[in-house]
Amino acid sequence: MAKKNNEKGELKKRKTQEAMNAAPIVDINVNIQIPKYQNIKEDKKYKCTCCGNSWDSQKGHFSASQSVIYQSNNGYITICNDCRDAYYYQLIDLYSGSEEKAIEHMCRQFGWIFDLDALAASRQISNDRSRISHYLAKKNLPQTTQYGYTDIDTVKNEYIRRKGTIIESSDHLQKLKEDGQVNVSMASAERWGFGIFNDEEYKILDDHYRMLKKVNPNCDSNQEIFIKDLCYTKLQQMKALKNNDFESFEKATKLYRDTFKQAGLKTVQESDSSNDETLGVTLAVISQYTPEEYYKDKKLYKDFDGLEEYIKRFLLRPLKNLILGTNDRDTEYCVKDGDDDE
Repeated sequence: MAKKNNEKGELKKRKTQEAMNAAPIVDINVNIQIPKYQNIKEDKKYKCTCCGNSWDSQKGHFSASQSVIYQSNNGYITICNDCRDAYYYQLIDLYSGSEEKAIEHMCRQFGWIFDLDALAASRQISNDRSRISHYLAKKNLPQTTQYGYTDIDTVKNEYIRRKGTIIESSDHLQKLKEDGQVNVSMASAERWGFGIFNDEEYKILDDHYRMLKKVNPNCDSNQEIFIKDLCYTKLQQMKALKNNDFESFEKATKLYRDTFKQAGLKTVQESDSSNDETLGVTLAVISQYTPEEYYKDKKLYKDFDGLEEYIKRFLLRPLKNLILGTNDRDTEYCVKDGDDDE
């Protein structure tokens, strides 16, 4: 019997998950309208902001919510249970018959946690209760409350779930990116492989990879392989540290050091304290634009641009005349001996 019940529970959960994964189909012709209560004789203490009816007690007439938005309303939403149910059924019409999408919409609107287990459990409902009413009861069970109570907890749980999603393939990654669930580039996923890492782990690998490449920009193909191995080991270090597994952390640290030494890579300190790399880059740039062969013959060491003549004519000669009071001129303007002045 227990096995049969478990199978039924898994079936309901699977159907619920399929319904939630399906894209919402919105009927744009549906207009949600709930009439005001027309026979109000007197306003009582607690009034429904939708229909206008009022009661002296909130309990039994309004649904509770632990959202901070309702904390000064004694922890109750502001529409009555009748309006809640009427609103729910019209949301089902809006979402083209999807009860799951309707409940998700109400959870966001009224600050309730949206949980798959509670949603699956609410599929079995009685004739005198709406499914939203049944869901509100099921969400208070321990298997749901361990994840929180409000829509803010839903956001946090969804974020944690996305971070733990293993990216299985390029198509899977593309779908997750379209849904806004991950921020992993295709190049990154192809570099580290599919079916192993989640969003957060790809980021750790990428960050360490960029750091090692920055310090060692001229590494060869063999060193590139070592760099990737170092990134994998760094990820294992961080996982072990996160799980307080200090024995595994120590092993990963030793492996990292041995791999780094074998790779012959530079550390950050070595890169910062040496100017050999900077000089090498400078020489490479000079060689690219003015090859050494250009100066092989010393006869080529001459003033191709006429800078010497320019300096003598426009800098040194005027400066000499200014300081010494001389009247030297350019050669082409000097009067030779024997020339007659006209």
